[in-house]
Amino acid sequence: MSKEKVKATEDVILDAAMKVFTRRGFAGARMEEVAKEAGINRALLHYYFRDKETMFNLIFETRFNEFFSGIARILSSDLPLFEKIRQVINHEIDTLTKHPDIPRFVIMEVASQPERLIQYGQKMGFNPRQMLTNFTQQVEIAIESKEIIPIDSRQLLMNVMSTCIYPFVAKPIIKTMMQMDENSFTSMMEKRKKDLYDFIVKAITP
Repeated sequence: MSKEKVKATEDVILDAAMKVFTRRGFAGARMEEVAKEAGINRALLHYYFRDKETMFNLIFETRFNEFFSGIARILSSDLPLFEKIRQVINHEIDTLTKHPDIPRFVIMEVASQPERLIQYGQKMGFNPRQMLTNFTQQVEIAIESKEIIPIDSRQLLMNVMSTCIYPFVAKPIIKTMMQMDENSFTSMMEKRKKDLYDFIVKAITP
């Protein structure tokens, strides 16, 4: 079997596992359901992945790294505050457009094991708590210089992240209520990057 064929099959299995883990959580997921979702038999599934722990860890690390490492890099950088906010918004919306199941998948598992966030972050070379400390210091300096209004840095970061994430968590509801197809939703999210940046900046500027 060629390397391309192996990689293609692995990708199909991991995409199927992502959907099952998102629906069921790690504890409720079953190998049989992953095989059915992938359209393969269980023997072939076990040929590629011997257990669900192996699949889960690979998916979680990949998705976690793609989502959080980008945010950590931005928040830990020397960028000006407003540019930092812009890049966080762009990164989140771009990543979630590509992988819309990330919020439900990551939040579900981190909620059951909160320290997993710290453990995976440290494993990948960054500390989520430290990146918040850096952001807080920058916000406090901007407040002192009257660049922005007084605001809790934690609230600011939650406002930015939650307004990026919510449309993807509520995607089925939004598409139904607004009578949107997938292309329309994607176009709206692309436009949302600028609209959301303008909204946040206006809200915190004196």
